[in-house]
Amino acid sequence: MSDEMKKLSEKQLDAVSGGTTANLVAAYDVLAGKYGEGQDRVNRLSAAGYNYNDVQSLVNALCKGYGPVAADVVNGRYGNNAARRANLIRAGYDPDQVQNLVNNMVWG
Repeated sequence: MSDEMKKLSEKQLDAVSGGTTANLVAAYDVLAGKYGEGQDRVNRLSAAGYNYNDVQSLVNALCKGYGPVAADVVNGRYGNNAARRANLIRAGYDPDQVQNLVNNMVWG
């Protein structure tokens, strides 16, 4: 597990994974290369009973380190509204993905 992944709190991981521990396990397996890439990944995750989009969303958040950024947004470190969006873009983050994670963290 990378240091970036360790920075995500359990609540943040649950928010992204839909609260499904199995999705989190599958996401780590994807990162370890156990499900292949592209359509092969979609097929193998589906065959194993996972929702590809749920697992891939968690993989993306883990890879991009959005958990700590979402926590910073909740704590007001990126501002509000248009300023927050601009600050996130300037910092290299997808503001829509960050906001989705924030919404799940706050409203879960």
